[in-house]
Amino acid sequence: MYKILDDKIIYIFNDNIIGEVCFEINGNRALIYHTYVDSNYRGMGIASALMKKAFEYLEKNYIVECSCSYAKTWAIKHGKL
Repeated sequence: MYKILDDKIIYIFNDNIIGEVCFEINGNRALIYHTYVDSNYRGMGIASALMKKAFEYLEKNYIVECSCSYAKTWAIKHGKL
């Protein structure tokens, strides 16, 4: 289950947060600066799904930028940057 908070989007499985994408809003810009998935759940597409949710949410109202290396790579691969 995904949950959108003020400064991050988290993925919850069995009542545990196993992944997150953190962002900072400044004016009309949103900066994605951190992506994390618990090591037991890596390689399952969770980080990519979190990034997709983050862009869907943020692109509605902000210009999205990435400082996190995973976020940058994902955004370029998916034509977002």
